[in-house]
Amino acid sequence: MNIFVAGLSASGKSYLIENLSKRLKKQGYKYIHTSDLLRQLSQNKTESKLNIKKTKKNLGWYEFSNLDKVRKNDDSLDKKLDKYLLDLVKRKDKIIFDSWTLPYLSKKGLKIWLHAGLEERAKRLSLRDKVSVMEAKKIIERKDKFAIDQFKKLYKYELGKDLNVFDCVIDTDKLNIAEVCDSAYDFIISKINVKNNAKGKQAIRKIKRKS
Repeated sequence: MNIFVAGLSASGKSYLIENLSKRLKKQGYKYIHTSDLLRQLSQNKTESKLNIKKTKKNLGWYEFSNLDKVRKNDDSLDKKLDKYLLDLVKRKDKIIFDSWTLPYLSKKGLKIWLHAGLEERAKRLSLRDKVSVMEAKKIIERKDKFAIDQFKKLYKYELGKDLNVFDCVIDTDKLNIAEVCDSAYDFIISKINVKNNAKGKQAIRKIKRKS
């Protein structure tokens, strides 16, 4: 079972998927930062050459890139990435993605939304990018607007409002990082255990039918 983590900018997606992959290592889970795949594609790497084993989280490079303007004028980069991700989801299992599109485009997988208010996200971005809170707020508002408009145009959903596809919504405003990770981990483990128990019961039923 793949896991998709989504949330608006600076909600903690990237940190969470790395933390979860460490805690779920025994179960075979790994993570992929989809923003890094976007970066690779923007540098004219072909899909077959994309490095999915060592993707890096966005540490501010995107906010100061020109990709919003590029993507606004040309949808091909988004569509190429999303097609690649959907193909990857079909071929691979036990991957944790931070993605704005996979929870909406894929019918499979466990889907988690991280909610965080603008003020809290601005504080986090301010610390990460070493800019003022006011500047961080402007960056986030600009990035949010683009993402919401872009995906509404491409796929007809409204990021941050259409949450019915998610299995779990975590309000991170009142939680510290460790508590967010604990909440997500506990939820995932509960779902994995339910799935494993269901497989066990199914196997028992098959044995009974044979006997």
